Amino acid sequence: MKIKKTHSIILSAFAIILTSSVFAHPTGNMITIGKQVLWSYINPINDRAHHACVMIWRPGNAPKVWVKSDYPASDFMLYSDQNNIYLIERRHIQTSQKFEIRILKTTINGEPEVIWNWFEDEWRIGEGGFFMVSDNQVVFGKYPKVYSLKKGETPSAYFNFEAPINRIRSLENEQILLLGDSTCWLVEQNGRIINKWTGLLDNQVKNAPLNRNQIFDVDYYNGQLLLAYWGKRSFEIIDRHGKRKAILQQKEPFTPHWVAFLENDKLLFSSELFFNGETPKPKLMRMASNGDAVKIW
Repeated sequence: MKIKKTHSIILSAFAIILTSSVFAHPTGNMITIGKQVLWSYINPINDRAHHACVMIWRPGNAPKVWVKSDYPASDFMLYSDQNNIYLIERRHIQTSQKFEIRILKTTINGEPEVIWNWFEDEWRIGEGGFFMVSDNQVVFGKYPKVYSLKKGETPSAYFNFEAPINRIRSLENEQILLLGDSTCWLVEQNGRIINKWTGLLDNQVKNAPLNRNQIFDVDYYNGQLLLAYWGKRSFEIIDRHGKRKAILQQKEPFTPHWVAFLENDKLLFSSELFFNGETPKPKLMRMASNGDAVKIW
């Protein structure tokens, strides 16, 4: 099986897909399992062939490579139900200029097992978030809808919704976060709305990275919505009373990518993006509820 699991400690920098000579926005995500954190990456860090990996961090340890792909032009997208971990591994086929994906299943201490073998991916499954209903059914976000795909079949709408969706995130208690352009919804599995946050974008933003004024990622915990605001280079939170504030404001060249709650702490992943061919450099922060922050990576 062309996938490696490794336990060597490395010092790395954030890498993103390289198309021609221009860096695009990152593919992948960051998740937590208990007190452990996993995120998508490449290895080695200066790899122009873009071999994907998954990084892992545990409190008291340095980040290290956890799983690595043997395929160039590859990516990983991640989901966990807090027991099993599912990996969508994607590769780009140079000869046909097409993407293929497969789905692997594992645990923190286990070895990845292929549960869906390679198939052509016309839908870019996993880029907009995904979760597994079972080993034979994946639900994924792709603008403008949430789709369901059963093994060996074609995608169909998972549920009908009132607005276009850019990204999804599976939560505990069978709830889902749906992220639109300037609105986020907390919904049940059938799409019934539990909570809604509107007006997330500041339309007065100037000089957004790549001219993209967008919320790149969101997470939810205990009534709080955590935002990675790409356009403002900021990490922000909306508390259970609807009060919003920036918890980390960054300046160029730092750009927010991913967020995740680690119980009451907040994980904030950004990188230095230069758009000149220079390798991006990561910045993963862990922020406590009192605002104290430490750099993990």
